[in-house]
Amino acid sequence: MVGVLALAGCAGGDGDEEEPPLGQTPKVMRPADVPSLPMNQYVLDEKEMRAYTQAQAVLSRRCMERFGMSWLTDAQVTADLPNLGADPVRYFTIIDAEAARLHGYGDPDGQDAKEKGGTGGYEPTAAERAVYDGTAKGVTDTAGKPLPEGGCAAEVDKEMKLGGAEGVNPLTVGNEFYSLYAKVLRDSRVTGAFTNWSACMKEKGFAYQTPLDAANDTEWKSGAATRAAIAVATADVACKQKHNTVGIWYAAMAAHQNAYIEKKAEHFSEVLANKKALVENSARIMQGA
Repeated sequence: MVGVLALAGCAGGDGDEEEPPLGQTPKVMRPADVPSLPMNQYVLDEKEMRAYTQAQAVLSRRCMERFGMSWLTDAQVTADLPNLGADPVRYFTIIDAEAARLHGYGDPDGQDAKEKGGTGGYEPTAAERAVYDGTAKGVTDTAGKPLPEGGCAAEVDKEMKLGGAEGVNPLTVGNEFYSLYAKVLRDSRVTGAFTNWSACMKEKGFAYQTPLDAANDTEWKSGAATRAAIAVATADVACKQKHNTVGIWYAAMAAHQNAYIEKKAEHFSEVLANKKALVENSARIMQGA
């Protein structure tokens, strides 16, 4: 959690920006209370992202083997992967009171993912990388065909996107919504919620203007569950619960995302088509893996 979305300096009301009307404001006391954000329908969920990653690895292995190169084995392709799906909870920093009490602002799931890994420690050689990214010269496969432009990486990308619209990548659409994040932090409804949260924190002995300031305090940037980190994180969650900070923050974010989606309706229609293609291609490839 520490270091994520360190945009606290952007917060502060801006009356000149248009603020879309809020929809329903949920009461958020725990992560499970956070509804799905509008953007989620346009990005791959955890299961879909895992299938995509594995299918991409299968295609990579097939291509590399045609050129006499090693790549990920079947066991490595299906090895434990970290959580790859979008997690809207992280946009609002810490929410779970028990996690705050035990880990402060640390992310135990993230640490577990690092320990598990996902490729069995496999590290491609320089020659293998050159074939994969297309920089190798004079290379032919077992049928005598030259390495395609862009190498195996380009071949894999083309296969994964079959049936989709040109030039639209659902894997990067999340970046578009992140571009709204600073605007959401300037929304008067959010800055008002942060003001109430900050006053609550001050009553508990902690001086932070926003939840992002607390989450990104350099004292616990490493994620270590120090006594200080746990004390602040626990107070942070308590104040969020008291003033429904996350509920208001979510409502503003959802409103800005909906307005953005409506403004770019044709674009997001193509994003959905490409997402569908990626999901279907991933399933097809894994069935024949």
